[in-house]
Amino acid sequence: MLFSGAPASAQRSGDFSMTYTQLGARFVGDQPNPYFYLRGATVELGYSFWKGLGVSVGGTGLAGTNLRGNIDIHQVSLLFGPRYTYDIGHITPTVWNRKGSIFVEGKFGYTFATAGQYPSTLGALTSNASSLDLEGGGGVNFHIYHRFDLRLVEGDFVHTQLPNGGTNVQNSFRIATGINFHLGY
Repeated sequence: MLFSGAPASAQRSGDFSMTYTQLGARFVGDQPNPYFYLRGATVELGYSFWKGLGVSVGGTGLAGTNLRGNIDIHQVSLLFGPRYTYDIGHITPTVWNRKGSIFVEGKFGYTFATAGQYPSTLGALTSNASSLDLEGGGGVNFHIYHRFDLRLVEGDFVHTQLPNGGTNVQNSFRIATGINFHLGY
């Protein structure tokens, strides 16, 4: 038993989640209804390597059509960063005794946007743009059965710098819900 490996509390585990995602954003300038929403999906893989500390990598695809009558926006974000997960209600770290988990994460990556109207540095409109992306947020998973969780809610603050003819900064809020598969112990 002395050489049996890591203690039970330090066992490694991972999560694979798929969520329905909605992002609320704002048009530039003073307008009667300045807000719009992009809807899509997120796929994420998280891995805890030591007492809940780990990493997360994922991708989000969002789309909004017929905004302001003639604008379509499609965005794809690829992100990576640290995550802390706290498992709720377990006596041993096995998935059979989990009741759920709470996680917080900070991620960075890149966002690609197409089919929109983005001002270039020369003043002309272009249909695509890209930007660095910073995100911070967290969520709650509720254990349903064996290795299957329901992601009750995930909320993230999203900061991008896509060209918009004004400040070229977007601070948005994204909310998601979906399913989560627990991998490993």
